[in-house]
Amino acid sequence: MANGNTSAGRYLAFPTFGGGGGGGGITQVKLPAAQMRFPTARGPVRRAPEPTLKETLAPFLPIALEGIGSLLKKDPEKLTDEKYLADLGGLSDDPTVEAMQGNKKKLARLEAYKLYGEPEEKDGFGFDDILSMVIGSQMGRGAADYAASSRAIDKAKETSRLTKQTNRGNFLNTALKDVNNLQFATFVNTDSAKVGVDDPRTGLFDPAGEAYVMNDDKTGYTNIKSLKGNWIEQNYTPTNPLSFQMRDPRLVELTKNRTALGEKDNALIGTMTLTNEMVKMLDKGIADPEQNPLTTVTSIGNFLNSAKANANQILSFMGKGNVSNAFATAEDIQDGIAGSDGREGSGQLAQQLYNAVSSGDDNQMKLAMAAFEEGNEGTNFESLLGDMAYSDVRTRATMLQLAYAAAAANGQTGRTLSDKDLAFHLQMVGFGATQDAQTAKDNILSFVDTLVRQTDNVVMGTISQNRLMSNAYPLDNDMFTSIISGYWEPPVINGERDFTKPSEYTFKNFYTRFGKIPDVVRYKKHTRRSGTMFDPSSNTSSGTVNSSTFVDDDLDAFSDLY
Repeated sequence: MANGNTSAGRYLAFPTFGGGGGGGGITQVKLPAAQMRFPTARGPVRRAPEPTLKETLAPFLPIALEGIGSLLKKDPEKLTDEKYLADLGGLSDDPTVEAMQGNKKKLARLEAYKLYGEPEEKDGFGFDDILSMVIGSQMGRGAADYAASSRAIDKAKETSRLTKQTNRGNFLNTALKDVNNLQFATFVNTDSAKVGVDDPRTGLFDPAGEAYVMNDDKTGYTNIKSLKGNWIEQNYTPTNPLSFQMRDPRLVELTKNRTALGEKDNALIGTMTLTNEMVKMLDKGIADPEQNPLTTVTSIGNFLNSAKANANQILSFMGKGNVSNAFATAEDIQDGIAGSDGREGSGQLAQQLYNAVSSGDDNQMKLAMAAFEEGNEGTNFESLLGDMAYSDVRTRATMLQLAYAAAAANGQTGRTLSDKDLAFHLQMVGFGATQDAQTAKDNILSFVDTLVRQTDNVVMGTISQNRLMSNAYPLDNDMFTSIISGYWEPPVINGERDFTKPSEYTFKNFYTRFGKIPDVVRYKKHTRRSGTMFDPSSNTSSGTVNSSTFVDDDLDAFSDLY
């Protein structure tokens, strides 16, 4: 062969493998030699030692300790409702909305206390934790179980505390929902509307149904139940005022009359107060001529401050809160209310003199007196007051204050004071030419006694029994009878006052109406000489008045005494 391969293989039908230069045929497979391993002897098997008793008990020991601690721990004292509320400051009786809110908050806290006890603070690191660490360190292999159990207990306690705190908070939020959810509203007084007065006020509603209205002083909201009148919520703005819709002319008239009569009563009480002081000084003069205020300057000057205060109060009543309004003006003359009947006219000189007397300035007083004498022909202060009273500035001022009080008490209701009113009453209270203390006392007491009769007669004429019997007022209406009962006492049937029989009413005279006022009691006790007008056994003091008495005749007769 050309290649020199003379082996038989070249003639075989199968290919050959392997590289050149080597022998042909199947490639040899070489396997790594296996490592020979020979069995060796195993060491002894070691088992974990059985747990000791303390290791077995370690997980349960914190539970046991917690139980023992609970047994040894004293529960906090459970306060009574009264004690708990007292610790919070107690409940307030104040009807204001602030007091209401405070009371409801305290009551809510009380209920929360009864359900959940006092709030608990989060347990901090303390002696019990140190003790637990010491015990845990002695548990050997059980220390981990002890610690895990202890942590679980602490976690459960904290979870319970937080749950209780959350429940308490939710309870208080629900309980105080009404307290903090106040709704604004407008309220009106139907009783005021019936007498022609509109009195709308802002107010508050709480969801519990309580209502609070702005108080009379406009300083805050007070419970509607504590206010006078019948207050209702105004749900809409009416086309016409409520007073226009509900006004009862009869009630308006009766209310107006009560106001006027009240002013007259107050003026008379004030006059009695001044008279009591004057009589006290005259009694000293009766007992000791050297103390006679008509012949010597004594303690009458000490009376000035009292006289000034009382006169100011009386005129303030008459002037609806303003003394200046008590004196007749040009407008009053046009309106026909300037001065009492027969003494009509301006009151400007009387007002000028009053201002001078109130100032205490002697020169100003003399100038005002001179102007008054010039404007009122026939008036002479020196002759009216007496030499001693005229010469002493304090005595003069006191007598003038008394004259103003008497003029107001004896004035006609609904009318202002004129200069002629003052001049007339200066005659009534002045000492004049007399220097006898007893005579002066008789005169002043007689005059005030006449005022008492006059006042009662005015009442009986204004709210007369005939008018009541003629069905002028609905006697089944409390708003009417509450006013009428101030002057007339109905019969009592089966323990209840029966207003349906006006013919059986008993008149409440001045001493019945005001018999418990100290100055009225004091005045009534003054000793009088026989022959004077006042008679303690007369109808005037016993509770009834003879309506046939003509006061004008009394006053005319009294004037004649001077």
